Amino acid sequence: MKSTEGVLAPNKQRELETSINHFKAWLRKRKILCIDSSEQYTHLMFPDPTPADWIMNVNGKEVQFNTFVTVGCSFSYYRMVVLHECFHLFAQDLPNKSDARRVKDDFGDSFMKLLDIEADYYTAMFYKEVEHASLVDIFALFYEGSKIFGDPKIRTGKVERFIGAVLSIASAYFRSPLSKPTKEKQLLLPNISNIPMEESIHILILRANHFSVGEIHADLHDLANVKRCYTKVGEMGVREYVETLLQFSSKALRKDIPPVIYKQFLALENSGAVQPPKRPSQGLLLYPPKEGDSSSVA
Repeated sequence: MKSTEGVLAPNKQRELETSINHFKAWLRKRKILCIDSSEQYTHLMFPDPTPADWIMNVNGKEVQFNTFVTVGCSFSYYRMVVLHECFHLFAQDLPNKSDARRVKDDFGDSFMKLLDIEADYYTAMFYKEVEHASLVDIFALFYEGSKIFGDPKIRTGKVERFIGAVLSIASAYFRSPLSKPTKEKQLLLPNISNIPMEESIHILILRANHFSVGEIHADLHDLANVKRCYTKVGEMGVREYVETLLQFSSKALRKDIPPVIYKQFLALENSGAVQPPKRPSQGLLLYPPKEGDSSSVA
């Protein structure tokens, strides 16, 4: 008898196809992105799920999506993963895993991390602007991702990509917490190698029209907390996880958490916790910028 494990129901397949088309239309509407090549992909397919290590596979005009991962996650999270993959396809021309490996071979792992951070960023901005998702909503979905893809074996590149996505998205929400588009894209690519000596993280910042370099404020304790979100998420509930990412982002970016985001966090229901996390006070979550500090990410 054929297994139905990981099979996406027909109504969910249609919902996902609609989301992909809405995402494509939103990317085109932004005008600053070139997605002309996306028109060649005319067939979306959902073959039998497989535990093989792939989410999207492209062959000619056909784009296949492996739904096996839905065995361990919600449809909402799976949809976010698919839209991330679609950004790789529509905007970056990276249809398959072999193409990502080629980028790493040609340009190095750091450049591939930046492409992943960009895909995470634009997926989150679609959720923000079109579906009115809050930063708390986005981080709650990240919680699912850490449960599925988190690795107890620390790999520096994976943690740097995770931190880069968290801070790039948080920076956009801190500047514009509601659904209004953020005026300027700002992607942050961190390097954590210097943190034991300097208690800061060096970053490469990709702004709308140029690159710049800088640093974010973080010490070994902060890094340990973020790594725990990636490597030991099974010990945390979603509320503690989101709180940790909000705390880290606020301190690293030297930005107060907007009150609307703080209220959304307080309304978040906890689930999956080994034990209930402590209810934070506002002072715990807010990190005011240091007066005269020029190293913050604007």
